[in-house]
Amino acid sequence: MNFDFLFRTATSVYGQSELVGASWDLFPWFVGAGVVFIGLDILRLLAFTRRGSGAAGRAPAAAPAGTVLRHKLPDRLYHWLMAAAVLTLMFTAFAPILGWKFEWDTAHWISGVVLAVLVVIHIVRATIWQDFWAMMIGPADLREGAQELAGAFGGKAGAAKPGKYDLGQKLYHWAVAALVLALVVTGALMLAKIDTALWQRNPYFLSDSTWGVVYAVHGLCAMAAITLVLIHVYFAVRLDKLWLTRSMVTGDIARQDYAAHFDTQRWKV
Repeated sequence: MNFDFLFRTATSVYGQSELVGASWDLFPWFVGAGVVFIGLDILRLLAFTRRGSGAAGRAPAAAPAGTVLRHKLPDRLYHWLMAAAVLTLMFTAFAPILGWKFEWDTAHWISGVVLAVLVVIHIVRATIWQDFWAMMIGPADLREGAQELAGAFGGKAGAAKPGKYDLGQKLYHWAVAALVLALVVTGALMLAKIDTALWQRNPYFLSDSTWGVVYAVHGLCAMAAITLVLIHVYFAVRLDKLWLTRSMVTGDIARQDYAAHFDTQRWKV
């Protein structure tokens, strides 16, 4: 299969075709993928009613009052700082490609460094101070996900509830993690090609062909991140998910939502 449509090439001084990066013609396709996903989910919501959701989605009549802490302050700060860094990176990367010319280099690389530092802090915190296994996918997640999928498309929903994070959230987390790590690593390599107050550029750090691979991976992952950001924003503003979105601001959820939506044995508070 020919994948030339994914990449940009140029002719070297030796008359050979060399990879120089990802094809920006793919940009509308990645945006379109996010829009199509959102449109299909809206149609699904309009077409299907969740049968059997009463048992899994309604709190017991005697559900206690109060709140449950879902996101600690450091985690909320990490989320919003990462969001600011990612949005800045996207704007400074794609606005010039779309025709808006401005001095974007400094803002882009500084935002990239900020994102890299945040990722390292998050990895250390998740490994030492948090439940490292909370995002791991196990058999219980697969069973719960299958029942959730059946209910989402009008089938009989099962009684299984997720732990703190459901299967969709875990899958999304790992997709974002893979993209961000690829962007951070390739972005760190690309820092060798710019002059800053801290170091001088060294464009010969890698060969031309290797630079082409670095640019291609960076560009494809950046465009794929647009799709994931669109999906993330959509779920954040969906009316039935607003209670979760608020928890990323306030830190907590109502105890009745905790009893209604989560397996209290898998997520103990």
